[in-house]
Amino acid sequence: MTRELIEKYLNNNCSDEELNLVLDWFNNSVHIAESKKLLFSVWEDLQKQEPAADIDFDSVLGRIHHEINTRQSRNLIEKSGYDLIRYNRRKYITTVIRNIAAILLLPVLGLGIYFYVKYYSSVSIQTTTNIAYNEVFSSVDAITKITLPDGSNVWLNHSSSLRFPAAFQGKSRDVELKGEGYFEVAKNPDVPFIVSAGEIKIAALGTKFNVMAYPGENHIETSLIEGIVEIKKPGEGERDITISRMKPNDLAIFNRENSQIITKTVTDERYFSWKDGKLIFTAEPMEEVVKKLGRWFNVDIIIKDPELNDLLLTATFVNETLPQVMELLSIVLPVKYSITEREKNYDGTFSRRKVILSYRRF
Repeated sequence: MTRELIEKYLNNNCSDEELNLVLDWFNNSVHIAESKKLLFSVWEDLQKQEPAADIDFDSVLGRIHHEINTRQSRNLIEKSGYDLIRYNRRKYITTVIRNIAAILLLPVLGLGIYFYVKYYSSVSIQTTTNIAYNEVFSSVDAITKITLPDGSNVWLNHSSSLRFPAAFQGKSRDVELKGEGYFEVAKNPDVPFIVSAGEIKIAALGTKFNVMAYPGENHIETSLIEGIVEIKKPGEGERDITISRMKPNDLAIFNRENSQIITKTVTDERYFSWKDGKLIFTAEPMEEVVKKLGRWFNVDIIIKDPELNDLLLTATFVNETLPQVMELLSIVLPVKYSITEREKNYDGTFSRRKVILSYRRF
């Protein structure tokens, strides 16, 4: 077994024959010694990043686990196009590698050798700790519930992800959201719960709130159901500045273009009903309606006639299919629609369906 083939496997570039070869090799106990040798070569690469210093091997193990988790979650899921078969294969080998890495560390710790390891994120330089990170992805057609290490519950809307530590440590409970999430935070007055959502952070102690922060949207919405949250943005140095302190029924809208925030009062459940499978629109502009419906049904909705942008929709959808929703729209609004079928791409995948909306003139 070569290191190149292991890396090819982790990057999801193996053929079926190579995949079977790797799985069989790791499953055979006679290869444990060679497995250790491969992992030690990874270890040596980590050492080359920085000179030795006073930090124990747990930090290095955290680094290895972080690398494994990052490859498993990002490279696997994104590059494989949510191929669950390959996901399970690589999840299996990740477990094997972790176990071997733990065995490898024990005798080295006994020698009292210490290394200092740094890694560089895409945004800033961070010192590694012994915390491993998990990242959960909610697919384009699913709502995913997660229970965090502190007992907090999070629901992820379609095409959303949450990154969080395997165990919360330090003075805050930090998670990173991309997309939309509904949070029910376990109370801990001494350790605030902080959601990083693009350009802002939402800090809470124990409360219920919803955050919509899809990449590409020009605003971030936070709606508070229960408790108190503070919205912060980066200030000078490492200090964050509080730009809004919310109370129940508040909706805070942060504009990404000018960094301004406005707060409204909302008394209905339209901003968080999605977690229960309901889409609620209350006098909502068609531009926003088509965005939410497009994400919900994983389709591209195109407004053909500008007159449609002047329309407002008030409706509640529960368990309806896309054709049913479009038919209801055509009944309550002067709208005509057409739905295209998926087309097969050159790589064997299929394109998203398109919905064309046009103005119906009487």
